[in-house]
Amino acid sequence: MHETSLMESVLSIAEKAIEGKNVEVQRVTLAVGKLSNALPAALSFAFEAMTQAGPLSGAELVMEEIPVRVQCEDCGCNYEPDEFPYICPVCGCIYYRVTQGEDIYIQSLDCLEK
Repeated sequence: MHETSLMESVLSIAEKAIEGKNVEVQRVTLAVGKLSNALPAALSFAFEAMTQAGPLSGAELVMEEIPVRVQCEDCGCNYEPDEFPYICPVCGCIYYRVTQGEDIYIQSLDCLEK
């Protein structure tokens, strides 16, 4: 389950962001691309297990799905495909480059000063 290692990386980044600051993290908002191959339930489970103690203890995890966006290789049209196969709505081409929807990143950390 790669979600555990993904969450370890996310939490490491979050902890570095608050290092040396006297804050309490209330919420971690995570952007999860639709093509990231990460299961939200597994990410949530890993977050709960890994934040029982430490600087993120008690924080809430919020996940926002980032939709897929692609760019047509022939005409350059940018679009959000509905389903696979991805077919350009302008020229009908089936060749594309994914421009959004593969990443996982921290969108925000909501903190309170202590």
